Amino acid sequence: LGGHVSRVAVSVAALATSLAMTVAITVMVGSFRETVIEWVGQTLRADLYVGPATRASGARAVAISQTVEAVVRAHPDVLAVDAFRNLSVTYDDTPITLVAGDVDTLLSHGGLRVKAPVDGRAALQALAGRDVVAVSEPFAMRHDLRVGDRVTLPTPQGPRTFDVAAVFYDYSNDRGVVRMDIAVFTRHFGDRRPAGLAVYLREGADAVAVRDALLRDIEGTAGVFIHSNRALRQEVLRIFDSTFAVTYALQAIAVLVALLGIIGTLMTLVIERRREIAILRALGTSRRQLTTMIVGEAAMLGAIAQGMGLGVGLLLSLILVYTVLVQSFGWTIQWYVPWRALARMSAFVVIATLVAGLYPAWRAMRDVSVVPERDE
Repeated sequence: LGGHVSRVAVSVAALATSLAMTVAITVMVGSFRETVIEWVGQTLRADLYVGPATRASGARAVAISQTVEAVVRAHPDVLAVDAFRNLSVTYDDTPITLVAGDVDTLLSHGGLRVKAPVDGRAALQALAGRDVVAVSEPFAMRHDLRVGDRVTLPTPQGPRTFDVAAVFYDYSNDRGVVRMDIAVFTRHFGDRRPAGLAVYLREGADAVAVRDALLRDIEGTAGVFIHSNRALRQEVLRIFDSTFAVTYALQAIAVLVALLGIIGTLMTLVIERRREIAILRALGTSRRQLTTMIVGEAAMLGAIAQGMGLGVGLLLSLILVYTVLVQSFGWTIQWYVPWRALARMSAFVVIATLVAGLYPAWRAMRDVSVVPERDE
């Protein structure tokens, strides 16, 4: 290998580049996933979530009816209900989502990860009954907003200006979310039916049993779905994993192409070393020894490429996490290294390169003259 550095370097660099991108994407996706898990755990605290069923045409969703809301609130195990509203509005010619909910219920039962200011609870308390809003991190970054700035939103009565009291983390969309108190929403946008219900149960209540009872009580009314907290979290992670499933396929293709390059390089080296291999066979080298030599060279190439790819990939992941995601989507995520996944990938690469060396070794044995095996 040392005598053919110029030829070997191309294949090693190709494999190292593929592995570096694989490591970077793996770390980025792992970091994103862990951040979303933490965010969901702090944000989705209700025991049950009630939402409207989509119409058969799929054109739009209906709101929660007054009957359904009354049934949910009347259940003896229900402690509190946050009937939140969602409305799509335009800000600076960009569609954003306006969310309204009861601030007191949010503070006493719910959760919202506040990025700024430091005292997030006091900032959220300022929303109650006042023309004050909290904005999501992507919204703040896209429009260069900070705590203390003002935003102007279109209302049926005309544009209205609201003070920004807090910036909160949100990974539900990258367009931006503005949150306000339900009383303020009703004052400016009218009394609308809620888009969903966040239901908090009494301590010790069985969420599944309450869900089944509510579904029986509202049977025959406008269709709704009721998800438990656990089911909703599982659905969030399922959607996340399915979204990034294609990236793993692309990574596998890249590594496979690079491994084919390793096979091609070893084949070239074997062809160039036919005389050397024939001499070794004539001197008594066994087939097993020659196979071990060629497969060992393949493993060395894989190990070198893996070491380079791992180091460069970790550096690339820092750029992806702290620069690319922030600039592209406005999301701040925590850097997390899935060491187990990287260890499995490293072991796979070494084993794959070992296997990649078997075919060149077989060709080397076939191309040289047959020499009787000596007794060992």
